[in-house]
Amino acid sequence: NVVYPDIMLGNDDSYLTTTSGDRLDLLAFQFYGDVSLWWIINNANPETTRGDSLVVKRGVTLRIPGQSVISDIMAEFERINSNR
Repeated sequence: NVVYPDIMLGNDDSYLTTTSGDRLDLLAFQFYGDVSLWWIINNANPETTRGDSLVVKRGVTLRIPGQSVISDIMAEFERINSNR
């Protein structure tokens, strides 16, 4: 099983209110240029996202971690999963 790191608040986080058709993978591409980073947005918003779906409800405010912390998040992801 994969373990995901906690996503802490950051100074350059963005917030957006979702619209019809928004998906976590598409938002990850929009903000990070990589659909596979959907889990970062998902884990940053545990109270508003559903862990089993990429689709998010319309009208939900999501925190989007800033680009500056992505390399640190990925390094932590690799570290905690390297011995699995």
